[in-house]
Amino acid sequence: MSRRTRNAGRDYAEAGSPAEPSSPQPSALVPSALVPSALVPSTRESKEVALRSAPLASLAGSAFGAVAAVARLARPKALHPKGVIAEATLSVTGVGRTGSPLLDVTGRWPATIRFSRAVGLPDAVPDIGGMAVRIHAERPVDILLASTGTGPLSRYLLTAGWRTMGRTMTSMFPVLIAGRPLLLAAIPAGDGGTWTLQHATPLGRWKTLGRLEVDSWEDDDEGLHFDPIGNRLPGSRYPHVLRALRDPSYPPADRGV
Repeated sequence: MSRRTRNAGRDYAEAGSPAEPSSPQPSALVPSALVPSALVPSTRESKEVALRSAPLASLAGSAFGAVAAVARLARPKALHPKGVIAEATLSVTGVGRTGSPLLDVTGRWPATIRFSRAVGLPDAVPDIGGMAVRIHAERPVDILLASTGTGPLSRYLLTAGWRTMGRTMTSMFPVLIAGRPLLLAAIPAGDGGTWTLQHATPLGRWKTLGRLEVDSWEDDDEGLHFDPIGNRLPGSRYPHVLRALRDPSYPPADRGV
């Protein structure tokens, strides 16, 4: 693998992921004055919903974990076993109002993208698509996306297809950014190497944040892992419900795609 940043996430993880903030704080990337106070509403309601949903999510995560355990009997990496790597550039327009300085402030960042088929089924069989993005900012930031629809309801439903790339990908689960639940999406531009990065409230319309453009394609790296919780977006928090769903599904050796 060619890029210096490929090992950045591993080094960061070994050093220990950042402590969970007690309340959303503006990132050190920009002065706090640039983060409007209107973007920091109360998180009490979101926390209550997350806590009520956590037991159900934990059961679902355990079910996925059981499937992954069976799959590991046949191959070392249970989910997203094979993929394609792209070195890319993220161009942020600066028009976003997510509450995360990395996505709201104009800039260009190198990025590594891994496209994969979630279950690893033969190419002749439809599979769920996966798109993992590592933004090489002042510290690595990982974003995991999966093939879904983009409608108010279909954005929460996984879709299967034959193509590994060229599919609409979303975060599927809202992430708390500056206290607000938001979803992220990568929409293909049609040229095979460009995606529009967008965000939306759980039922709201999608708004553009920037573009991801592929600079080069590379072979897969089985040792490359992504950690969206340890390497989370500045100013963001993952709800308890998502942790409860993800942790049993991805044992330590498989957390990432």
